[in-house]
Amino acid sequence: MADLEDIIDSLLRIADDRRVCAELPRVKTLADNLREGMEEGDPEAAEMSLVRLYTYLHSAGCYYSEREREVLRRRNSYGCYPGGFDPIIKAGPYIREGTVVADLGSGNGLQGLLLQRLYPHYKTIQVEISSEMIRIGRLFQNALGIERDRVEWINDDIMNFSTRGVDFLYIYLPVRPSGRGLELYRAMADELLAWDKPMYIFSIADAIHGFIKDGFDVFYSDGHLTCMERKRP
Repeated sequence: MADLEDIIDSLLRIADDRRVCAELPRVKTLADNLREGMEEGDPEAAEMSLVRLYTYLHSAGCYYSEREREVLRRRNSYGCYPGGFDPIIKAGPYIREGTVVADLGSGNGLQGLLLQRLYPHYKTIQVEISSEMIRIGRLFQNALGIERDRVEWINDDIMNFSTRGVDFLYIYLPVRPSGRGLELYRAMADELLAWDKPMYIFSIADAIHGFIKDGFDVFYSDGHLTCMERKRP
């Protein structure tokens, strides 16, 4: 199973890529600060530098056209927030060679790319409304050396994506669970409950379990990350 060192190595590999550096001028300084903190044996400085590098990379490309903003408004959506390292580390035992992972509202896909690099699997599907974030995500994918056919980028409203065929779903509160946002969770729940195949869901700031509790059991929750699996007969 991957650990924090593996994540750091992946982030630094992205930060060292010349095309990423050309797009994100602060990334080299942030990466240098992280290396300096680690080399000097200063855990507090290293931790703060790691958080700064991660959040900077995670938010890269956060731009929405007016059409894309309209979709977000219509869905009562949130913007881009970093999901943290814990879900990535804990996901290891539930992702195998033949797994299909989907991240709904993936942003630039950093989380899904980390999952693919640390636990190589059949495919990672990144669903994101922002075409600019997908463009940046493709740069990250190339920097990490992940083959093109291992990641599918879908530039669309997540409401249009079917979770059928997905083995591992990663989701970070893409829309508010109120008003028009309830439409997404109800539609997603109807689909998730419609078949019996094994499936895991890692939900950050969870809003979906209340809609699917008849079909999924929670096996871990810490108030930030909620991990679910389909109920066994």
